[in-house]
Amino acid sequence: MKAPDTGVRGVLQAGGRGARMATLEGPPKPLLEVGGVPMVERLLRQLVDAGVRAVTVITGWKAEIVEAHIRGLRDLPDDLDVGFIRELRPRGNIGSLADLPRDGKTVVLTFGDLVTDLDFAALIERHRSWGADATLTSHYELHRLELGELHVEGDDVTGYQEKPEKQFLICSGIAAFEPRVIDLIPRDRPAGISDVVLVAISRGLRVTHWLHGAFWMDVNSPEALERARRAAGAS
Repeated sequence: MKAPDTGVRGVLQAGGRGARMATLEGPPKPLLEVGGVPMVERLLRQLVDAGVRAVTVITGWKAEIVEAHIRGLRDLPDDLDVGFIRELRPRGNIGSLADLPRDGKTVVLTFGDLVTDLDFAALIERHRSWGADATLTSHYELHRLELGELHVEGDDVTGYQEKPEKQFLICSGIAAFEPRVIDLIPRDRPAGISDVVLVAISRGLRVTHWLHGAFWMDVNSPEALERARRAAGAS
């Protein structure tokens, strides 16, 4: 476990309903287990292992269940300060960060439905060593088109590629922000991470990305949950 870093606040975004997976009877999506541990708890423990000792959990759908689970964890460090922001209205995936304490800490955000072995301590070190205002974690994803792609020059067809596979650089839903970026988040309307990043760029702030190369899964469907569980069982 890394020595405590009091200059960082971890934020777990666990407020979404996860409509494709939610049921009235079942647990909220962040509490679905992978490897026998709820996803949001896995991420919390990863932040703790990286030396983070201040964590804010954003809750919404079935908030009281998520909060009770985290409060009930008895083997976390005694010096860990965990607080909650409960969303009472839709605020976008990053809007509630506007309510974080203004304590000057670097904010490390992760969405609560991710399964990853990303090194959070390495993210913090990279972010600081680059002198960045925001650092987005990134990875490549491949997507195959369902139709053929035309290559053209004006009206002339120069090539035809049947159902090509395209590679895209994707934000991995984990990021580090300095307070000046958090200050850009509006309090009076919903805000997404892309909105804030674009405003930061327009203001001349330094936004970087870190191609992390770690195992990473966005658990956004029952099929993805089963894949994550199989991957955890094989690790």
